[in-house]
Amino acid sequence: MKAVVNDGQCRLIAEKFMPLKFRESMLKRDFLTFPADTETRLRAILFSSAICHQTYSLFNKEKNLKGWDFLESVYTELMKQNSLFMDPVYLSGQQDKELAERLRELFTIDGECTLDRREERAGFLIDISRLLVHKYSARVENLLAASGGFLINNGHGLYELLEEFYPFSDPLKKKSSLVVKFATESGIWMPRDMENFVPIMDYHMQRVLLRTGCIEVLDKGMKESLLTKKPVDSDDEIRIAAIDAVKKLSSFSGRNLMELERFLWSLGRSCCNEKTLCTDGLCNRTPCTFFAFVEQKSHEKCVLEGVCKGNLNDEYRRYWQPMLETHFY
Repeated sequence: MKAVVNDGQCRLIAEKFMPLKFRESMLKRDFLTFPADTETRLRAILFSSAICHQTYSLFNKEKNLKGWDFLESVYTELMKQNSLFMDPVYLSGQQDKELAERLRELFTIDGECTLDRREERAGFLIDISRLLVHKYSARVENLLAASGGFLINNGHGLYELLEEFYPFSDPLKKKSSLVVKFATESGIWMPRDMENFVPIMDYHMQRVLLRTGCIEVLDKGMKESLLTKKPVDSDDEIRIAAIDAVKKLSSFSGRNLMELERFLWSLGRSCCNEKTLCTDGLCNRTPCTFFAFVEQKSHEKCVLEGVCKGNLNDEYRRYWQPMLETHFY
């Protein structure tokens, strides 16, 4: 066992999350509320989630959009245009290279495209579209209907059905949970078994859980790699421990798993990134993602101040989850 959950530390962190409230504006952005028909909105969610991996280099200088924010803005515009790029029948007939060129055009700003691995991402869109056409009459609504409203349901829940789509075959369900998250936040679909929701365990969340001490790394080699920012062969054991930690935080705080995912991700993306608000007095994002998500009177100190194990003189301050070269990261 390389990593374990620290129950005591999870209780302390959970207490800080209990009174927090989300800003209503968080769920009113165009990607979630654009008045397209339900099928179009679901396609935007499914396709954007499928190609969302390793987007840390993705950047729109003109609009100051990074990573997922840029991806979301592109798919919002595709909805507004009722673009063929949203049509599974059209996409299923494309080839990787031609579709990759279309992706390059969509993500080019001032002559520069920051979306990498375009042929791989194009392949994901084609793979999904062909299965949608073959099995669900090219409609994501039919895929959701086949789940019966469940995430896990004897092989027929949404998580289980999505496993047949190669881009969503990650056993830890990161991309599948993105689909569930956005379908739920947009008001389109609500799983009947939310207790089976798997938190979207990306490197931002892992970093926060490592620095706060909610999970502890026991393996000396793994710990040294994290502290010195060296790549590791696999972070599966850390991800599994991190998912368990979020479940503990949910139980201790009374907040559901999706709410805890929002807290941790937005914190790791802004106040607890390369710089930390608690030690540097600076945030990595302008505007701050956490402040945009969570109601706060000011942005002068971290909400976890006083209970986080991380401080400038502590090894936890140096934890920085390496980027892994996998299809699902």
